[in-house]
Amino acid sequence: MSPKSISSLQNPIFSEYKKLLSSKGIHRQNRFLIWGEKFVNEVLAENPETVEALILGPGHKLNLAAKSIDRIELSNELFSELDIFGTRFPILVCKVPTILKLQHHEPKGLELLVAVSEPSNLGTIIRSCASFEVSKVILLKESASPFHPRAVRASAGNVLKVNYEIGPSILELSPELLKNTLALDMNGENLAQFKWPKNSFLLVGEEGRGIPKEMKIKRIQIPSAANVESLNAATAISIAMYSYYVRRVLN
Repeated sequence: MSPKSISSLQNPIFSEYKKLLSSKGIHRQNRFLIWGEKFVNEVLAENPETVEALILGPGHKLNLAAKSIDRIELSNELFSELDIFGTRFPILVCKVPTILKLQHHEPKGLELLVAVSEPSNLGTIIRSCASFEVSKVILLKESASPFHPRAVRASAGNVLKVNYEIGPSILELSPELLKNTLALDMNGENLAQFKWPKNSFLLVGEEGRGIPKEMKIKRIQIPSAANVESLNAATAISIAMYSYYVRRVLN
């Protein structure tokens, strides 16, 4: 199949692709972009069913086994507008997987409740979720989209390796759910001595606000040097996930 060549900024296909650089465009089209040679090749090998199109710049070549994938060749100017990370490598247009609403109050394994609104932080958390075999990521109303360009990039291509569900606002979590939920807090139980339950939700609050103080929930803390500022959310949650992983998954 010969690629379709596009050189006009007003071309409707290009215009739709450019909208995928924003959360609004991703939500409306139910599609997202993946950049980077390693990540593109991994998705083509492991999740080819999610790929709708391959966006090429002049001189780009990439052999595809799937004949149903559209090939779009852009001019240098147009490709540069989409290649926001400067990869100079073909870009994938992928379908956002179907994500169901949260229906259960009892977790299976470790499940994250995420209210992180900064896409790069969310992507870092998703990368750790894939590394430490977290059962599910439940995206609360306050959360950024895991398919935002910065989240996809920070996830190191792991955005399709995690199971997702859609949850309510952090302020609307039910008491039934919260009784099975843990959160990180500077005044919580020391993580070094903490005995992880086999099944638990782990709540990741909003940047800055953290977990509402009035929320009735068990809290654990990561001990650190007294003269050092607290860890950011992505780092702290990654440490907590690692702790669960080595104590509950590996042992």
